[in-house]
Amino acid sequence: MIEFSALTKWYGTVRGAEDISFSVQPGEVFGYLGPNGSGKSTTLRCAMGLLRPTSGEIRVFGEPVRAGCATGHEQIGFLPGELRLWPRVTGRKALEVLGALGGCQQTASRRRQELAERLHLDLDRPIGKLSKGNRQKVGLVLTFQSDPDLLILDEPTTGLDPLIVAVALDLIREAAARGAAVLLSSHDLGQVAAVGHRTAILREGRLVVMDRIDTLVARSEHHLRVWFAKPATPFPVHAFTGVRILKTEDRYLHLAYRGSPDTLLRWLGKFEVKRLISPEPTLEEAFLEYYQSPAADKEES
Repeated sequence: MIEFSALTKWYGTVRGAEDISFSVQPGEVFGYLGPNGSGKSTTLRCAMGLLRPTSGEIRVFGEPVRAGCATGHEQIGFLPGELRLWPRVTGRKALEVLGALGGCQQTASRRRQELAERLHLDLDRPIGKLSKGNRQKVGLVLTFQSDPDLLILDEPTTGLDPLIVAVALDLIREAAARGAAVLLSSHDLGQVAAVGHRTAILREGRLVVMDRIDTLVARSEHHLRVWFAKPATPFPVHAFTGVRILKTEDRYLHLAYRGSPDTLLRWLGKFEVKRLISPEPTLEEAFLEYYQSPAADKEES
């Protein structure tokens, strides 16, 4: 549906994005992760033809994207990070005008009303009088009202309350289920993990890692918290590979490990354990590990 090939964008001497290559397939939700300034919005704006890349190529539905040209826009639902619409116009009128640009007005009208009801949005209020969250709802309706084949979403749940966030995530799942490709940029890693299939982590304009979300999480460090019934022998960390002591007290031990916990459990079997917890790692932990650790620099190079 969309393919990036060695996309690079420089703003003078400042790197916006460099050597970005990935594609998003039909029915896939692709998470695009990174903090502010990492190059996410630059990538998405290039995909929409709003910025001219310094080098590289983007293809949408097999056609090369040209800056200033609306390549495939009638099949794309785009929600920018900052949506600005006419403040004196009602949400309904703005959506009608913008929906007409993509055709299928009758279908869009029915879908528009359905989306407004699901999002608890009053379409007859002027946009300028709406709260930030309600303006974001207008953006969601705009994005989904034509049931596009490709969704490019930049922080789609910004300003929404938890109940509406759940509705927005359902809309993303439903779009992917009917075969749409979704490129989802978000700061909320929990939301990406809830709906995404693969993800890319961006650092200072370059891809640090790209893989399936479950694979990234499985490869990340696991934690093991142990409470002993009696004081235990000091943990022999040097006898284990890939194990770190995060905290140790008289009857408490907190370890981080990679791989199988088998050898750790064999050592623990020598003592009377009162309580043991090994929580599943999260996408947030995987993100921080790849983004902050020296290993990320190795991946990047």
